[in-house]
Amino acid sequence: MVVKHNKKSMTGNDAAAFAALYAQPKVISAYPITPQTTIIEKLSQYVDDGLLDAEFIIVESEHSALAGCMGAAWSGVRTFTATSSQGLLYMAENVFWSGYGRLPIVMPVVNRCLAPGWSIYQDLQDSMAFRDAGWIQIYTKNNQEVFDSVLQGFRIAEDKNIALPYMPCLDGFVISHTTAQVDLPSAEDSFNFVGEYSDPVIEVNTEKPWIFGGLVGPEKFIKDRTDLMEAMERAKKKIVDMNKEFGEYFGRTYGNGLIEIYGDDVADLTIVSMGTIADEAQDAVDVLKEEGLSVNEMRVRTFRPFPEEDIVEFAKKNHKLLVIDRSVSFGHAGQLRIEIEAVLHRNNVDTPVEGRIMGLGGEDVPFTKIVAAAKDALRSKM
Repeated sequence: MVVKHNKKSMTGNDAAAFAALYAQPKVISAYPITPQTTIIEKLSQYVDDGLLDAEFIIVESEHSALAGCMGAAWSGVRTFTATSSQGLLYMAENVFWSGYGRLPIVMPVVNRCLAPGWSIYQDLQDSMAFRDAGWIQIYTKNNQEVFDSVLQGFRIAEDKNIALPYMPCLDGFVISHTTAQVDLPSAEDSFNFVGEYSDPVIEVNTEKPWIFGGLVGPEKFIKDRTDLMEAMERAKKKIVDMNKEFGEYFGRTYGNGLIEIYGDDVADLTIVSMGTIADEAQDAVDVLKEEGLSVNEMRVRTFRPFPEEDIVEFAKKNHKLLVIDRSVSFGHAGQLRIEIEAVLHRNNVDTPVEGRIMGLGGEDVPFTKIVAAAKDALRSKM
């Protein structure tokens, strides 16, 4: 069954706020930061207008914003917040506590450069700095995917077999403040998809008191980290299943939920990217194919858990990868490239990989620049 929906023009931040509104969280703990602020402003308006029955907590910092969500998650209710850049850094302690503590919080991150120098524009350095914090990370390519990914996030995070916080990422300004058409289902259909949070991961029970985050020895510590790793592996299947179910319900999917392929199944060169660069890469593929060149594209949608099996299988049948990163591990290489090279090496796949760093500091990455990089990669010998 595909439900009815209407097209509405909205920004990416509005799309995130609508998805949160439709999921009906009970606690929103919030602190503003550009370019995220309008997400929580919208939600505060919905609460004030009586459209959303939620406790809207105004706090003094981003650290406290996530702390408020942690307290709510421990009490067994659906929670939501959002942040960006320096605010995400200020949350750092609680980002790790939420991830390692297996708290099902949904928190969009509107990607913005880290200072210094001071910039309000986008790259992926902020969220990528927390790739090891135990959060599911989804990188969206447009406003529609923001709505869809946030809505799916509650189902994924709140599954007791997963119990992980969920971080859908959207490029600052390019998505967050740019208006585009979004297919918007009704509030009723959206909530029916998400469902009530009736079987919480953690719940306060005065009859059965418990302690969270107490001192533990190595044996318990290692077990907890092993359990987290196993939950991440289970999350892969959950994301794939959720993508399929979402498609059956709303008529839209994003590849298999983990990666998305554009163009032919086999090509001389595969352009690999995340986020909004993937849309430009699709245009680049079209231009290159018109010139008679064999090029396709693979978008990595889910960065954590990392879709190792899918990337390896696709790389096996393609001849060369060009990975475009919008973040960098200083002293090494682009972070997506590092991960891809590692999984190919671990699986004895000898498909050559080249990398380009583009778009740092909000630098524009038009399809023409990707076309030039692809042609250069096709000419080079590895």
